[in-house]
Amino acid sequence: MRTISVRLDDASEATLEHLCQTLGLSQTDVVKAGLELLQHQRQSPAALAESLGLVGCFASGERARDHSSRLKQKLRQQHLQQSKARP
Repeated sequence: MRTISVRLDDASEATLEHLCQTLGLSQTDVVKAGLELLQHQRQSPAALAESLGLVGCFASGERARDHSSRLKQKLRQQHLQQSKARP
C-alpha cells in the first residue's frame, strides 16, 4: 500500500475534518470514498454527448454546425426541468 501527501487549503481542510466528524470516518476513508464516487460518476465524452442528446443532432456537409448553441439549449432545458422539480 502506498502513502501520499496532499496539500489542502484551509477551506478544503475544514471540509475534510467536517466530513470525518460527521461520518465517523478517518481522513483516509473519506478520501477513498470520494475517489470511489468520482470514479462511478465519470462519463466518457461520448456517453455525455449521447445523454445530452447531441449525438446525431448535426447535419453533415456544408451546413454550419452550431455545437455550442445546441449544448446551451439542452443545458437550459435541463436546468428548467430541475428547477420545476424542486419544491
